Amino acid sequence: MGFMITTDGTPGNTQVPNEILLHYILRANGENVKIYLYLLMASQNPGLTGQVSVETLADRLDLTERDIVRSLHYWEREGLLTLLMDGDHIVGISLHNPDMVQAAPDPTHTFIETGAPHLRVLNTERDAVEYEMPKEQTVNVPERIEYTPMQIEALSKDVEMQRTLSHIEQALGAPVTPAHMQLVMYLICDLSFSGDLICYLYDLASERKKTNTRYIESIAINWATKGIQTVVDARAEAADFAGKYRPVAHALGIHRDFAPAEKEIIDSWDAYDFSDEIITEACKKTVIQSGDTNLNYVSKILAGWHDKNVHTLDDIARIEEAYHKSRKTRSSAAQKKRLNNNAFQNFKGRDYTDEDYEDMELQFLQKRKGTP
Repeated sequence: MGFMITTDGTPGNTQVPNEILLHYILRANGENVKIYLYLLMASQNPGLTGQVSVETLADRLDLTERDIVRSLHYWEREGLLTLLMDGDHIVGISLHNPDMVQAAPDPTHTFIETGAPHLRVLNTERDAVEYEMPKEQTVNVPERIEYTPMQIEALSKDVEMQRTLSHIEQALGAPVTPAHMQLVMYLICDLSFSGDLICYLYDLASERKKTNTRYIESIAINWATKGIQTVVDARAEAADFAGKYRPVAHALGIHRDFAPAEKEIIDSWDAYDFSDEIITEACKKTVIQSGDTNLNYVSKILAGWHDKNVHTLDDIARIEEAYHKSRKTRSSAAQKKRLNNNAFQNFKGRDYTDEDYEDMELQFLQKRKGTP
């Protein structure tokens, strides 16, 4: 079924707005870029493309129909196009230019005829309704559903799906179980993940030695919530977690992403040029000494070590040994001072010889007998 494509631009040469090049194309994967550029060409040069449909796009771009639909929904979430639907069928696509205040299509808009009945361009001069594209969009992650054997079998025939499943088996070191198959279906059909992104997701889980479906799904939902749809963005997210923040999170027993304010505190430790083992040791001492995971407490420990020229764990052991010796010395001095301040202990006792004791004993016996 063919569909019309409308655009806010003017028919003619294929023009790509600078805003799209700077902020959209760079973070999209190759398949999405290829599809979007083809749509731009089709909207601005309708005579070059002929009949346009999901089927023809898949054939001309050497992709599956599911890839085409997934990509169209991706660009719709990015705000660069609007899909016009007739039930479950795509009957039109309206492309938007984020560079300026644009014309939003409404049910009463008219079109410029291009000579191709399946392709018309929105007449923005006549029926345009001014609106500004939102700068940020909230990504709602759909809930998982149970896919039927028929749905799984149908998708399993897809070449891209077969390549993805083969890679997953290598990452897991075992055949794909029904639980993993359900998860892969969710990633493709509901989260619109590409095969490359799913492969990287499983590689990452395998590298972390956590290949259970619950862990993999939690990473995927985190990516989807943040709008991560490319391997490049996923690598950046993984590097952010696995870099200097991961040892801190592990040592403090924190199983979540750090908030921006927390990252600022951790980033401030870069000035000390401490190794991960030093920072990890400070985190452990924070938990033991304070019973908490306060990053400000960790900062105080690290600042103290920096002032004392700590560079290794041996340096920490050295200053702690010196501290305990100093504390023991101070404790002994304080105890001695308390004893010296006791009035009874300040009384000077007499020194007696054996002859003195014998003389005192003789005097005692004489008193008992009444002898002077």
